[in-house]
Amino acid sequence: MMLRGMGFDNNTAVYVAAGKIYKAEKYMAPLKQIFPLLETKDTLASPEELAPFQGHSSRLAALDYTVCLHSGVFVTTQGGNFPHFLMGHRRYLYGGHAQTIKPDKRKLALLFDSPRLRWENIKHQLQDMLRHSDIKGNELRKPSGSLYTYPMPDCMCKQHSDVGNEDANAG
Repeated sequence: MMLRGMGFDNNTAVYVAAGKIYKAEKYMAPLKQIFPLLETKDTLASPEELAPFQGHSSRLAALDYTVCLHSGVFVTTQGGNFPHFLMGHRRYLYGGHAQTIKPDKRKLALLFDSPRLRWENIKHQLQDMLRHSDIKGNELRKPSGSLYTYPMPDCMCKQHSDVGNEDANAG
């Protein structure tokens, strides 16, 4: 519902980065119905391709990481090292312009728990949440912020722009 409310339609390819999902067929069916292009590493790769990774959770996580790193949009609903490193790596790799959605879980819970809210109101609030995520993707690291999540401190940006100016002045 969250992705649909943010404007993603049934032509959106969705990759779920996860370990073994308990009763996956049952619990993933509603998501697969809304997003028929739903994939996991098990649906993208053949058993032969996955064989060298089986039994090694860090290798399997590295596959998920790689797919998420190069995806058009990354959506996280959890904390922990995986999404924090991934958000930072995407910011660094794409110069702060990788679309990353980190929804406010408290707002989501209140939103979906409100029986009186109409779909149009929910959709409006979800789109606001999406805009807020886009703005946060370009933020610079605060002094207390994680270097992994925000790898480009203000000084790196200034050094980069200063280098270009020096080159222009050298000629």
